[in-house]
Amino acid sequence: MYLKSLEIQGFKSFADKIVLNFNSGLTSVVGPNGSGKSNIADAVRWVLGEQSAKTLRGSRMEDVIFSGTQHRKPVGFASVSLVIDNSDRTLPIDFSEVTITRRMYRSGESEYAINKTPCRLKDITELFMNTGVGREGYSIIGQGRIDEILSARSEERRQVFEEAAGITKYKARKREAERKLESTRQNLLRINDIIAELEAQLEPLAQQAEKARKFIDLSNELKGIEVSLFLDTIDKLKKRIEEVDGQADGLKEQIDEENRRIENIRNSNRSKNERLERLKQEAESVRQSIHSLETGIEKNESNIRVYEEKINHLHSSNEGYGEDIRNFQGRMAALEAEAERKEKRLQQLTKDSERFANLLAEAEQQLAAIMTQLDESERIIEEAKQTVMDKQDQLSDSRIRANNLRNDLENYRQLKNRLAEDIRQAILEKDREQMTKEDLEASLRKTREAIAAARETADRLEAQKNQIMGRLESLRNTCDTVRRDLHSLESRRKVLLDMEATMEGYSHSVKAVMKACHDDKEFGRGIHGALAQLITVREAYEVAIEVCLGGALQNIITDDEYAAKRAIEYLKRHNLGRATFLPVSSVKPRTLEPEILSQVRSMPGFEGIASDMVSCDGRFKGIILNLLGRTVIVDNMDSAIQMARRFSYAFRIVTREGELLNAGGSITGGSQSSKLSSLISRHRVIRELEDKIREAVKRQKELEETISAAEQESRQNAEELEASRKALSDLELVRLRDESHVARILENIKRLSARVELLRQQEEEIDRNIQKVMNESAQETENARRIEDEIQALKELIKSHQIKNKDEQAKRDALHADINDYRVSVNSIAESIQNMKEQLAQIKEEQASLSGSLEKREADRRHNLQRIEEFRAAIEGLREKIRSLNEEKTGLELKAESLAEEMRVLEEELAGMLDAVTGHNNTIMSLQEELGRLEARKAKMEAELETIQNRLWDEYGLTYGNAEPFRQEITNVRATQTRIGELKAEIRDLGPVNVAAIEDYAKTRERYGFMKTQRDDLVKSEEKLNKVIHEITQVMKKQFVEQFALINRNFNLVFKELFEGGHAEVRLADEQNVLESDIDIIVQPPGKKLQNMMLLSGGERAMVAIALIFGILRMRPAPFYILDEIEASLDDANVYKFAEYIRRYTDKAQFIVITHRKGTMEAADTLYGVTMQEHGVSKVVSMKLDKSLERNAG
Repeated sequence: MYLKSLEIQGFKSFADKIVLNFNSGLTSVVGPNGSGKSNIADAVRWVLGEQSAKTLRGSRMEDVIFSGTQHRKPVGFASVSLVIDNSDRTLPIDFSEVTITRRMYRSGESEYAINKTPCRLKDITELFMNTGVGREGYSIIGQGRIDEILSARSEERRQVFEEAAGITKYKARKREAERKLESTRQNLLRINDIIAELEAQLEPLAQQAEKARKFIDLSNELKGIEVSLFLDTIDKLKKRIEEVDGQADGLKEQIDEENRRIENIRNSNRSKNERLERLKQEAESVRQSIHSLETGIEKNESNIRVYEEKINHLHSSNEGYGEDIRNFQGRMAALEAEAERKEKRLQQLTKDSERFANLLAEAEQQLAAIMTQLDESERIIEEAKQTVMDKQDQLSDSRIRANNLRNDLENYRQLKNRLAEDIRQAILEKDREQMTKEDLEASLRKTREAIAAARETADRLEAQKNQIMGRLESLRNTCDTVRRDLHSLESRRKVLLDMEATMEGYSHSVKAVMKACHDDKEFGRGIHGALAQLITVREAYEVAIEVCLGGALQNIITDDEYAAKRAIEYLKRHNLGRATFLPVSSVKPRTLEPEILSQVRSMPGFEGIASDMVSCDGRFKGIILNLLGRTVIVDNMDSAIQMARRFSYAFRIVTREGELLNAGGSITGGSQSSKLSSLISRHRVIRELEDKIREAVKRQKELEETISAAEQESRQNAEELEASRKALSDLELVRLRDESHVARILENIKRLSARVELLRQQEEEIDRNIQKVMNESAQETENARRIEDEIQALKELIKSHQIKNKDEQAKRDALHADINDYRVSVNSIAESIQNMKEQLAQIKEEQASLSGSLEKREADRRHNLQRIEEFRAAIEGLREKIRSLNEEKTGLELKAESLAEEMRVLEEELAGMLDAVTGHNNTIMSLQEELGRLEARKAKMEAELETIQNRLWDEYGLTYGNAEPFRQEITNVRATQTRIGELKAEIRDLGPVNVAAIEDYAKTRERYGFMKTQRDDLVKSEEKLNKVIHEITQVMKKQFVEQFALINRNFNLVFKELFEGGHAEVRLADEQNVLESDIDIIVQPPGKKLQNMMLLSGGERAMVAIALIFGILRMRPAPFYILDEIEASLDDANVYKFAEYIRRYTDKAQFIVITHRKGTMEAADTLYGVTMQEHGVSKVVSMKLDKSLERNAG
């Protein structure tokens, strides 16, 4: 697999479409700085799927689209296509050539394609997976890689090795796992806080739920009795309604009897009515018959008029047919004469055509003979001309070879002169190097003395640094502890603030009302909030007050009853449950009597009145007194029992720890669950947390200031130590530089001696080449002279044949003119004959047409005469039918008059029936009035029944049928009503009841269980994440160690090849901490001692970095490489080594090198030049180098 071509359009500075074709071997891309040559490497990165704009040297991905210049507009898209030869099927796709395309529009849309078929980025990534090519591969290497290796920062250098070892993805996964672990710990802290809060809510909710269950039991009993009483009343009303229905049925029977009498009268006269009806029907039938006859008469008269019009029309048509027949007969006679003339003309034209055809055939035979002679002569001329052209090409090639040989001779002579100068310069340089070596050896002795003094200063500063860092580490640990405590406090405060914002712990109905108040200010007018939100309790008495208030903490305080009513209607309308409201206008204060209060204050253990321990707005003081004014707080249970007995359990007593002695004698107590905060203590805990947070922030700030001072001291020490190290490093560098310089001078002296010998051998080779070129040049000159003589002889042969052809061409031209005339005559006559035949055919067609038309007109005239007779007979028949219809019509009119008289008599007889029917109707009206009174009584009872049924529905949501299961036997209505009163009194005595507490308690218990499950899951998740992090770390260590060893081995091999000997290795500074250790690069160039890479010269360090990169490439080979100016910092000698090293591997991989170094250009097989002839727009030119010619020249 290798890279065949690259097509770029609209990408960065390549505004116009350019195509770069690549061959195997080494291709160099050259150009001045800023010309855009590195954009070629960026284009390859981009088309292979690079997603980082920073890697592409931009800030946004849209920056890759050509943005325009002063003279060019921006383009709308960038497109890059990469063509890869896949003949060896390296890529897992069944194509021998694969084209990868990426296109991006300025709108942000992006397209990918494989062989012009749209695809996903993932498809391209998977296609190049395990090939060494792609976003994660090392097939594209920029100078940035060299900078990372040469960087003094261990993080940047280490990143190179981590990417090469393939553990970068594991590090990303580990960071993600650590982030999830921290998130899990924060969630665990929050859930623990929520669980503590839920534990604090469970016991009060349990008490409220028990009270709610008792309320439900009483309510259910009351419902059963009241529903049964309603059903008993409904049954009695239904019975009375049935009695009224019986009386109404009797009246209805009498009404029906009167109606039957009226019917009998009507039946006795029904025959007369039927006779009258038949007469009316008969009269109507007669009228319809008369109308039908009149219509028939009118229709027949209309038909007569139509027939008369048709007869007139047929007479007119016959007159026209007679005129047409006379015209047709005249035209047929004229056509007969015209056809005879045409026949005579056709015979004459046929004779003329035969004569001109014979003349044309004779002329064409003569022309064919002349053309055969001319063709043969022309063939001879053309063959001679072609031979002349071939000879001229041979002459041109000979002259070019002779010219090239002259140029080669001149080049060899110039090269010989340069070699002589090079030999002289090499001898002089060898002498200078010997003198420089002696001076450097004297300087080295002074440098070594200065290094010993600098080391002593650095050791003293290093000890001081360790002391400062130990103190700084202790301060940072303390600050981290304070920071974690601060984070924990802020997390707890956030949990409580979230619970306060979401009204955690309040019932669903209370939350719904308060949310509605928040969303609708008009609705919230007069509603102040839940009691727990509006009071403040001293911390020592929070438990006691919470036990006393219990579910009342969630009671909602309103201005008056109307505000409460509005909220209750809202809850009912939206089916949101029930809530208890405390209107300020109706809730009255309740306090202990003054004489009892004075005695209570003197009792042992007395702490105070509960209402005095609560602070609130003055408007709500009456509500607090109502709830807590008759509750006394004492120190312990013994004091409570003593006080309760003293006052015969007349009021409520509560201890500080929450034991409660109720009025009447019941006692509540037991253990309290541990809790974070209750409803009434939540605000206090938030305030306390805020105080602690402020204190922690203050402590953190003090520690940070102390740390800052220590860091300043550390920085000062580090600066002094760095200066000392730098001085030592500079001295070491001077020493190493001088030692290296001495070694290099020795190498140069040796190299110069060898160079002089090599140059002298090249000089002798050039002398031999000069003699060879001179001999070849003489041969080419003689060959050119011989070819010129052959060309002259051929030209004379061509001239003689051209003169001979002129006479024959004149004859040919004359025959051509005659043939053209004959052909014109023949064609003209043939055309006339054809026209004449067509005219005769037209005449015959017209004669046939006229004959047919004549016969048709005569037939049509006979047919019209026949139809006229038929129409006259039809008219006579219609007139006879009209006379018959008029006679029938007269008879029917007489019958109609007779029927009308008979109907008048019957109508007078029927009029007498009305008086008898009127009397019966009056009786019916009296009976209906009595029936109306009964129905009014029934309606009243039904209204009463409906009222009871509505009460049944309104109060219990039951219909009569649905209420049947609740029916109980009612033996004594009065006793039943008494029991209903008792039950209502018991329900009132329960006081405010939160029915939703049952559901809230169940939900809270469920949520408590859910949160405990969540906490268990988070604990397991924490353990699992710790395990995952450990496993990833082990995999990273194993893979890094294995790959690091492989890199080390390859690095040493490449180093020896590039430096022609020596030794190199990479080491971990801390082998116990593989994943965090610094990485040292230790090298030993030939003739030097083993040392850190940073102590080498700049050029040597760059060469070492290149060796390391090629070592990595050996471990992760790719079919092609794009190297972007990685040899930029090398000196000329090392550039040639670099280029030669690449050339040795061009049979294994394809290399595309972006460079501006001469040595790399000389080694290339193909050169591409990138220029900016137009400012801001890159252009490409190419040149194929003939390496064999270069080697011969060398």
